[in-house]
Amino acid sequence: MKRIICLLILTTFIGCRYFNVSPVNGITTKNLTKKPTRAEMVGTWEVDKFSYELNEHKGYEKKKIELNLKKDGTFSISNLPNYVNVFDKTEDKYVNTSGTWKIGKDFKGEKWVLNIRFDKSNLYEKGMSTYYDLYLQDDGIIIWDFIGDPDSGERFLYRKK
Repeated sequence: MKRIICLLILTTFIGCRYFNVSPVNGITTKNLTKKPTRAEMVGTWEVDKFSYELNEHKGYEKKKIELNLKKDGTFSISNLPNYVNVFDKTEDKYVNTSGTWKIGKDFKGEKWVLNIRFDKSNLYEKGMSTYYDLYLQDDGIIIWDFIGDPDSGERFLYRKK
């Protein structure tokens, strides 16, 4: 019985993100200890090499994927692959979309996140609200978005340009 309980506990720790780190694809991250400033967030963010490789693995041609966070609280994303929306799909492989953003806490009130509200578009027919995780890596902020189940390891990681 003790072995089963130990196995369940171990599986829980391996399958989820605990201890302020995320072991996905060998990347170690830390939660932010203070709210990011608007100046830290405003600008152009591009996905990393792993994200581009994920795209190619899913049969998508390589196109630059960028998130532009603007001072006025709006954003635009260029060349967002349609598979990032796990609920609805458009026939377009890539979508340019926009919406609004702000910094807030996750639903538990524990971690700083980037709250995103997508406008109505061919990717999100009725619009959609979600959040992207914010982490600290090598003294810089990264924006992390899991695609579907976090245990799949499929994610987009954005770095500021």
